[in-house]
Amino acid sequence: MQLTAVIVFYQTKLAQALTLQTLKTSITPALRPFLSQIHFVLYDNSPQKQVPTDLDWLPDFDYHHDPRNLGLCPAYNLALKQAQQNNSHFLWLLDQDTALTTEFLEEVQQQLSANPAVQAIVPQIEAAGKLVSPRALTAPFKVVPLAAGQRQNALAINSAALVQVAFLRQIGGFNPEFPLDFLDNWLFYQIAQAGGKVLVLASVLQHQLSVMTTRNIKLPRYHSILAAEWHYYHQYQKIGEGRYRWHLLLRFASQLLLKRDWAKAKAVLKLLVGYRPV
Repeated sequence: MQLTAVIVFYQTKLAQALTLQTLKTSITPALRPFLSQIHFVLYDNSPQKQVPTDLDWLPDFDYHHDPRNLGLCPAYNLALKQAQQNNSHFLWLLDQDTALTTEFLEEVQQQLSANPAVQAIVPQIEAAGKLVSPRALTAPFKVVPLAAGQRQNALAINSAALVQVAFLRQIGGFNPEFPLDFLDNWLFYQIAQAGGKVLVLASVLQHQLSVMTTRNIKLPRYHSILAAEWHYYHQYQKIGEGRYRWHLLLRFASQLLLKRDWAKAKAVLKLLVGYRPV
């Protein structure tokens, strides 16, 4: 297969997921041969197993159910094994709520045919009306957008990214230290550390990014995000304790004074006064 794709689901009927719905409507007659060269791994983290229905238009897919809901990492690593078996050049990372477009698929097809010497190919991503990905890896806590073209030190979110299978094998697959949050930071940091390049496409996709509004994040998930962030900036992209604590102070003030969310402010305060996540 030219390409292996993985779509991760959670408590969503497969055929009703935005990603599959928009993929179906974006496939033109000219793109059908391209679709036929993609093996899809549908990885379902939902509590209940589903029977895939209304997916006859999808030429080649496997369904995997894992009620443990262990995040993205197990799904990505399983798909990576299948990508290696398929001799795929790239692994395409997808979630259930990214709106794909014909223009994006055409651009991916064109770039794959050109066989670019890059470690990742990513679209530009908008969420809540803001361009959030890709951005400069060298500017933590800021969104410094990167224009289309081959870029170094790029940080992109996982959604709709294509990652070179050979590079993923080189780094040992996806890191289980980051089962969900900051897995994308870790991945693109590895690309930057290896001197790799990221091809930023001209296509802009819309994505429903849950972390854009912390009010909608449940407290256990917020704790998970803070722990992953602390681990990433202390074990990988080390930015200095003073800089990190200033970031925490601003976040604490935002949660306490602007959002008036004492529970989340308290979670940040614990890190400020010395608590270290396990």
